[in-house]
Amino acid sequence: MHVEAVELRVIALPMVAPFVAAHGTVSSRTAVLVRILGNEGEGWGECAALPEPTYSEEFVDGAYLALQEQLVPRLLATAGTFAPSDLESAFADVIGHPMAKASIELALLDAQGRRDSIALAQILAPHSPGPSQHVPAGVAIGLLATPEDLAAEVSTRVAEGYGRIKIKIAPSRDIEFIRAARNAVGVDIELSVDANGAYTLDDAKTLAELADFDLAYIEQPLAADDLLNHAELARRISTRICLDESLTSATVTREALDMGACSVVCIKAPRYGSWVEAASVLDHCAGLGIDAWVGGMLDCGIGRAANIALAAHPGASLTGDIAATDRFFTEDVCAPFVVSGPSGGGTITVPTGPGLGISIDAAALSKLTLRSTIIRR
Repeated sequence: MHVEAVELRVIALPMVAPFVAAHGTVSSRTAVLVRILGNEGEGWGECAALPEPTYSEEFVDGAYLALQEQLVPRLLATAGTFAPSDLESAFADVIGHPMAKASIELALLDAQGRRDSIALAQILAPHSPGPSQHVPAGVAIGLLATPEDLAAEVSTRVAEGYGRIKIKIAPSRDIEFIRAARNAVGVDIELSVDANGAYTLDDAKTLAELADFDLAYIEQPLAADDLLNHAELARRISTRICLDESLTSATVTREALDMGACSVVCIKAPRYGSWVEAASVLDHCAGLGIDAWVGGMLDCGIGRAANIALAAHPGASLTGDIAATDRFFTEDVCAPFVVSGPSGGGTITVPTGPGLGISIDAAALSKLTLRSTIIRR
């Protein structure tokens, strides 16, 4: 695709309620959208960076600036036809900014799919006989005030069709909260917990107690850069450890698995800086028989569609953060994704149209836009 211009937008999506985790609270989901315009059409991407640099060093305003001042000019300076595989060389001298880079790649993948009439799910799993048509619905629940509040919340989500519930935890908001959740939903619902790095190895005894609740895994219990202590923690507790923030590349993921720092992998393409690399990690995990699943970042419809496509990959063996739009937002830039199916066994349909398989609602996009700019070649 010959890229002629790139449009950047910052949008603000009204949230149903603030989402609270150990790394902070998101009350209004602002996000950067990327629209690639070229001789063969257009493509859309979304930058997953949160409003504040609490999950990683990237944040909305910083990502917008990085795209506007550094990444997009490099993209437009590249001569001739451009493909997603060319991004690594185009951005070779830019250190960091993986989520911003991934948003451009996603827009190019969307444009490629639209041009070739291929769904993103098939692009990301080219050697698969066919990606899944439906993916199981999973939901994340933020930190709540009391165990009773959490029990009520998980019961509501199970009634909506979610068969996997991931619960945020933090020191002093763990054992009794998870006990209440498990008692509320029974033994048939998959429960997991996510600490967002809020614990240290000194908390191993507390984390070991979570084994009483038959959890699928404990996600990111320790700091992101603490792989050695994650490996030590894995030796001290029986619940499997899943890493998220720690896994910043395919190489780091392989190293974490080799050293025993985790036995479950959370795949977030924006964290890797590439949707194609994320798919390669799923290939790697599948080859080793390692459980993996696709995580979310409070994504709007563009990022949500991409996550659903990635979750259709055969290597995504566990239910991911694949929730309906109305779990988080009252409005979006495309038609909402919904959970269908019986209580506790709901699924979300994988888009089958070209590229992302969604249509942007121009009126909603205009209404939700805070600022925008177009950068031309």
